[in-house]
Parts: sequence; structure tokens; C-alpha cells
Amino acid sequence: MVSLLERQFPYRDVSRLVAADRRSPDPAYQAHRWWARRPPALLRALLLAATLPADSTQEDLWRAYASPEPHLRDMTVVDPFLGGGTTVVEAARLGARARGLDVDPLAILINQHQLMPPDPADVLTAGRQLVDHLAATIGHLWAAPDGADDGWTALHYFSVAAVTCRRCHHQGPLYRSLVLARSVGHAGSVVRDAAVTAFCPDCLALHNCEEAATEIRCCGTTRRLDDATFRGARYSCPACGHRSSHEALKSGASPRILLAVEETPAVGADTARRPRRRIRPATDADRDLVHGPATEVTAAMGRATGIPIRTAANDNRPVNFGITTIGELHTPRQLAYLHTALAWVATANPDTAVARALRLAVSSTITSNNKLCGYARDYGRLAPLFSIRAFSLPWLTVELNPLNPIGGRGTLAAALSRIARSCKDVARRHIVADDGRTSPVTVTWTRRRESHSVACADATTEDDDRPAPDARDRADICITDPPYFDFIPYDTLSQIYRAWLPDQPPLSGSPLLPHGAEPVTEFGTRLGRALAHAASVCKENALLAFTYKGSDIAWDAVGLALDHAKLSVTALWPVLADPHMGHHTHEGNCEYDIVVVTRPMTAFEPGTPPDDLDVAHWTAALRPALRVSAADEANMRSAIRIAAPRWATPGNSKSR
Repeated sequence: MVSLLERQFPYRDVSRLVAADRRSPDPAYQAHRWWARRPPALLRALLLAATLPADSTQEDLWRAYASPEPHLRDMTVVDPFLGGGTTVVEAARLGARARGLDVDPLAILINQHQLMPPDPADVLTAGRQLVDHLAATIGHLWAAPDGADDGWTALHYFSVAAVTCRRCHHQGPLYRSLVLARSVGHAGSVVRDAAVTAFCPDCLALHNCEEAATEIRCCGTTRRLDDATFRGARYSCPACGHRSSHEALKSGASPRILLAVEETPAVGADTARRPRRRIRPATDADRDLVHGPATEVTAAMGRATGIPIRTAANDNRPVNFGITTIGELHTPRQLAYLHTALAWVATANPDTAVARALRLAVSSTITSNNKLCGYARDYGRLAPLFSIRAFSLPWLTVELNPLNPIGGRGTLAAALSRIARSCKDVARRHIVADDGRTSPVTVTWTRRRESHSVACADATTEDDDRPAPDARDRADICITDPPYFDFIPYDTLSQIYRAWLPDQPPLSGSPLLPHGAEPVTEFGTRLGRALAHAASVCKENALLAFTYKGSDIAWDAVGLALDHAKLSVTALWPVLADPHMGHHTHEGNCEYDIVVVTRPMTAFEPGTPPDDLDVAHWTAALRPALRVSAADEANMRSAIRIAAPRWATPGNSKSR
């Protein structure tokens, strides 16, 4: 059957849906971080268009898209590069059986939860037991100072590095500003009594200032609020003036100077839509808690926190900051929290699915419980690790109280609430209404919860030894999102989670990356093996589609992969996949993926691409409603260049 995806695909409307959905994250995908999930709207549309016949209308597609019916009932969908699992979750919502592979055990754990979630009530019940256990055993690590009986609870501990000059050996604080926090009324920000809270770098006293203030006076000196010892990525020693980088100073491993503690009011206080906070000076008791009691807990952990951190070939962070092991990424209190929480999950014997959910909830807090967390000073929010997909070292670091019951990004309470929501089938999504406009709706798309199979395996070697499945067990279609040639090495990021999984499982193979003296050939050959195996586990001449973007040589690798897998291209569509990436957006960003639709070469005769396979045609259809950058146009041209000589005309079947 020739599919609608090979005749006409409403890529403009799908792109509009993707753009509309970006402000309403789907709870099903919020259980745990993954770095490169394709938009759910795109995958739902692809799955439906790939299984609807070519004579279907776009109205048929949009009716099916909005419907809760299991349109893919009795079908099997395979994805050899699971990642964050958008393909398999959307397939399960459409009633299909899902099969998938990934080399990363973290991806497998996430997908097992997303495909087979437990009852959310069971998660919350077990979660309360976990929180009670932690409060009883390690809650004292975040205790209020003696005499503080006003009900306020610690949330954030602010500190700066005490670095040592490489030339004169003077030790001093590294800071880019004297301002710790502002309360300037931004939407979504917290409420404080002081407009600006600043600190004195000499005596560490706090100063509450008016919004218009530009300086403070302390220790007999007037200092501007923008006073800094760290500018232009270099620390200037106040004693000798020598300038040093984080790498030279090993700032990540330097001692910390605790400046202040941010607190939340008692449970039941009026936190409303804009929660109230206060910032107080750090006390000697606070400083004692940073290291003292937690050290006793971590000394008995028996956990391999000495695991070395691997870095990417093109990025040596955080090792160049002085953080070389998993243990060094965390403070003693953070290590005590993670160990105690995961030890309880391992021994409390909850239901398998509930235990998996709790393990993911604790794991998801790792990005907000480490030494590399910063602070959004105008909003009162912790800035977690991987806010920009990689390791960065903020000058003002924040240690979170993970047991704070009412506030804060990254607390255990917030993680448990989020993972319970991920177990439900209700989501806020956009649909294309009858008048052609995108419309927000609350949908209940029930996931099929049985007969799924996800395995930790290397898709690029799967075709070497395993026999092809019986015809009755073959998949109907393959939809996937392989790693990009112009890559982000997600395995070096996921290692901070994998280190805390039971038995610390390794990767099941080498991630698909451009390695060796001939990276294009290496990448293309391995991708080709993965696509060939995916085709072999599907029904004869089944449709195989994938999303991709990259440079000219990245598309050269795709051409090699298609040839290796003996696949012909039957359709090509541009679709918005990374819309409006906030402060990462500029003309050089490529926000569109290309959907490459293929069939085995045995399916159709070679043909000529249609006249509308053209960058000008695509951009004219997308604009002015959607932005298309020069980088997007270059990506489109590269895709067409590779696809055109490999084209086959759908419906022009080869004679047998």
C-alpha cells in the first residue's frame, strides 16, 4: 500500500502544531530528562500518515490525529534508536505494539516507564513513604539554625568558589557580580521583601537594596553592584592582577564560600501563584552542615562514587573544571540524599513498575542536586545542570534542599508529582481544527500498556548474528530518529545518571558517532547497518522513515547509509522540530528536520523526483507563518541533493 506520507504530507500544518505545543509540555515525556526528543506532534502525524492509504485526505489525517481511537491497533512499530521514546509512546497511544533498541540503559529505563507506567496513586503513596524515610534519616542535614522557630525552611544555599591564584597563591572569592537575587516583578518570579539582595565580598554581610541601587557601602568601602573578579571568562587576582581561566584554577574543585540561604515559608502559608521567599545570611551552623554530618553518611555509602567522568572528544568539561569523578560532581549532602533515597527504593520492595518510577524520580533530581547548578536571579529559580545541554560552571552555585516540601525546581516532591502525572493519559495538546487553525485541547490518548518490547542493544550491529523474525512477528513500519552526524555526545551526559542505576549497567555498544580517519564512511556504514536491520524486521517492502538534519557531509553519510541498506527515497518533507530555542536561537540555528521516507529498493522502480521537491517551494509554503533560516535552507538543499538520485516513484511497483 502506498501511504499518504508518500503522496502528500501537510508539513506546514504539522510545523504549526509543533510550534504551538512548545509551551505546553506533554506530561508523558516529563518523567525524566532526555536531550533530543522529537516533537510528539510530528511523530503522531508521521505514524498516522505512514499508515493511511495514499487516497486519504488531509481532513482524514486531522480527524484521526484528534481522535482517541487506537488507529494502529494490531500493528507493530519499530524504532532502532529509541532515545527519549517519542515514536514508541505515540505509537502506543495509537494502539500499536512498540519495539525498540538503544545502547543507553537510561533510555531503556525511561521507555519502560513511558510505555508501561504504574498507577499514579501507587507512585504517590510509595513516594510519601520515601519522603518520610528521608526526613527521618537525613532531614537533619538541612536543619534550621538553633533558635529559628518561625517555620521557614531552607531551599537554596548560595556559594562562590574560593580560588587560588596560580602566580601569587593568593586565595579569594570568584564572582561576576555582588547581586544574589532581584525581585523585579517578572511573570513567574518569586516574591521577596527586598528588590535587590547583594553581598560584601570581604565580610560576607548581606545588603537589601532598592531596585535603582547601583552600589553598596561595607567594610569602609563603596562597591558597585557589578563589581567582579571574573570577567571575560577569566579570574583577575585582586592581589597581583594575574588572569586565570576556570581550567587553570580548577574552580569546580575549589573550596566553597557559603554566602546565604534562601528559605520558603511554612507549609500552608500563602504561597499563591507567586511564592514568597526570603534570603538570610549563612550562619556558622549552616556552614557546619555543609560538610559535617553528611560526611558520616557518605563514608558508609559503599557506592562507587569514584567512577571517572568520561568527556567528549571535543569538550573536556567538567574534568577541566577539576571535577573528575561522579562523586566529585556532588556535595556530601547531595551524595547522602541520592544514596539514601535509592537504597530505600532497592530494599522497600514496591511493585516493579512503581520502583522504576521512584528510581526515575530520584534520578531526575540529579541535575538539580550537583555542584554545577546556577541561579536565575531575576526569577528565583535554580538553573539545573544541562540547561544548555552540556556541562557549564556558574560563578554563583546553588545547593538545593531536595526535601523542601513546597518550593523549588528539582526537589523530590516536585519530581514525584511530575512522574505521577507522566503515568496518566491526559495531556494538553494542539490539533488542527476544521477552520484550519491550531486549537489547544485536553486529550485523553490512552496508551496501550502490553506487548511492548524495548532492549538495550546496538542497532548498528543487530543485523550481524540474529535471524530475521518469523513473518507473523514482523513490524508494519519503522519510524526513527537516528543520531545526527553533527552530534551532541549524549552518552557523556547520561553517565551522571547511569552511575546511580542498579549495578551501574554499561552502554551496550558504541554510540553512533563519526569516528576514525574517515568519519563519513564510518558513520554512514554503521547507520546503514542499523537501517538494514530495521528493514529486515519489518514486513516485505515496509515503509521506513526517519528524521534528520545536518551539514553537507552529514547528508553524504546518509547517502552511504541508504545505499548500504538498499533503500530508495519515496518522499522528503521539511518539518519544524526545534522551534524557537530561546536564547539559543540565531540565524545559524537549524530548526527544521527533514523527514526521509524510504522503501526497500525491491518495492518500486527508480523514478524522477516531483517538481515541488524544491527549497523555494518548501520555504514559500512555510513562510510567512513560520521562520526559515539560512541554515534551514542549506539543510534542505543537502537533503534534496542526496535524495534525488535515490528516488523511487511510489506506486510504480517493480514487476515480479
